[in-house]
Amino acid sequence: MTTRPAAGNPAPRDQPLRRQRVAVIGVSHWHASHDAAYLPLLVGLQQHIVGVSDPDLAIAQDRAARFGSVAFGDYRQMLDATRPELVIALGRHVDMPAIFRELVERRQPFVMEKPWGVDAGTVSELAALAQARGAWVCAPFWYRYSHWGETARDMLAAGALGRVSHIYFRLIRPTIDRYVEWDSPWMLKKALAGGGALLNLGAHGLDMARFITGEEPEVVSAVTSHAVSQGEVEDYAMVTLRTPSGILCHNEVGYTVPTWPRDHTDRERKVAGEKAMVLSVDNGIRIVRADGEETIATPSSYVGGYRRILIECLNRLDLGEPPPIDAAHCARAIQLIEAAYEMARRR
Repeated sequence: MTTRPAAGNPAPRDQPLRRQRVAVIGVSHWHASHDAAYLPLLVGLQQHIVGVSDPDLAIAQDRAARFGSVAFGDYRQMLDATRPELVIALGRHVDMPAIFRELVERRQPFVMEKPWGVDAGTVSELAALAQARGAWVCAPFWYRYSHWGETARDMLAAGALGRVSHIYFRLIRPTIDRYVEWDSPWMLKKALAGGGALLNLGAHGLDMARFITGEEPEVVSAVTSHAVSQGEVEDYAMVTLRTPSGILCHNEVGYTVPTWPRDHTDRERKVAGEKAMVLSVDNGIRIVRADGEETIATPSSYVGGYRRILIECLNRLDLGEPPPIDAAHCARAIQLIEAAYEMARRR
């Protein structure tokens, strides 16, 4: 086995073109300061966080104090008072459709965390509304901006993988109770969250199946489990898709890794092809072929993840370009999730 650096697919910039006015809605959502950590990212990118809002004003005040902003209890008042150039929209899943419609009505560019609602019909309606109004909205599927994801897609398109057998995407996070500690206890309630691990985490793997293959897959099998948490929402799900060309895409998600509070994730990502297999490994990728294998380090210049999403969005807005990942992609991922839930209920 050899190890070498790679040219990779570096982002065009490591920083936005300029400082912009950004507001964040629903900062009790864990992604405001954990996981995606939009607020720390915006600070690191030297953006002007003009306002943060949450129905729980005490949480909004805490985030404002921590990240140098102004707190609001009502996001509409915040938008009126601060006139942001870009909005990061979070909040409870059940509340997202109303926020989405308000932002579209205001012609406000925004990034909204998936799933945008608790059912596929509503999310599809939102995507259609965004298209009809010419709204600038981005779905932040950050795995598209990963060394593994971009390399696998490029190799498949170039024929370097040959015929592909399957794609495997596993994302198993620690206990669901961490959402309580992260000020999002509503994630444990089906009426407010819409679902559990499949709706929250599953969209990433389903989107990557479409991103890498360029095909529109369909659900062929699905199971869910509540075995560990014994709660209202599932803590584990396994979904298999099949693309029109026959590629199987296995998507495994859950809240069952016993590592809290260390917050370690059990993850695996690979594309298995006739000529080569591409796997994600720590700090790079591994490519396996008949004549050997090599580990390719992620270039130090590579910008990925949520940081890349924010840079892309800020710069595209500046340049008058469309969002990097539009509303239709979120709608399709949620349609596949709803089909998976339906199949799991029949088993």
